Amino acid sequence: MRKLLLSTAVVAAMASVSFAGQAAESATLAITGTITPATCDVSLSSATVEFGNIAASTLTTAYNIKAGNDVTLNVDCDAAAATAIQTTDNRTASAMTLAEVEEQMKFSSSFLSTNLFGLGTDSAQGKVGLMAIGITAATADGTANTHVLTSTDKATWTATTLSATSTAVLEKNGYFALASDADTAAPVALTKSTYTLSPQIILKNASLYPTGEEVPIDGNVTFSVVYL
Repeated sequence: MRKLLLSTAVVAAMASVSFAGQAAESATLAITGTITPATCDVSLSSATVEFGNIAASTLTTAYNIKAGNDVTLNVDCDAAAATAIQTTDNRTASAMTLAEVEEQMKFSSSFLSTNLFGLGTDSAQGKVGLMAIGITAATADGTANTHVLTSTDKATWTATTLSATSTAVLEKNGYFALASDADTAAPVALTKSTYTLSPQIILKNASLYPTGEEVPIDGNVTFSVVYL
């Protein structure tokens, strides 16, 4: 549309003059692309985490936590490369803020608003709830690795050491990777890495949903490899 408007303006300005000699005598072709250090594929052990039918009669408290099945994210490269995974919330418009969580669920936690992924909206445009995704285990080239890095900009990384009581919580539009050890604050070059993702959803009290209606739970997240 921008090119169409520009062309129209040029024609209008030149309507009363001769077109002789106005043909372009040269044209430029741009060649673009990116040379990557390796080719990496990302896959999930399951494309769906199914919570099934949740009876409204079971949503009796101010907030109701439901744990989903673990999913393994695999990164396979044809050569060792320093990569990270970007996490994109495709339901960000329905993501609850911390203020909304505290108001509607009377729930306070160590989460940040950026940790809260959307679950869609109900027929009254109310936000259904929230989803949080944690990394609970990882491997680097076949060996268990507990040194997870997270970042919002790929420049500064925060380290989390995974344990039975410590999980690396993902952020919307953030990045995660693995370090070689606890003293390293930069992603390590790997050929193959895996991450165990543990999602959980938190739903509101049944009284806060439209009465007598089915409410779909609709979370959707994309994981993309980026080269560092």
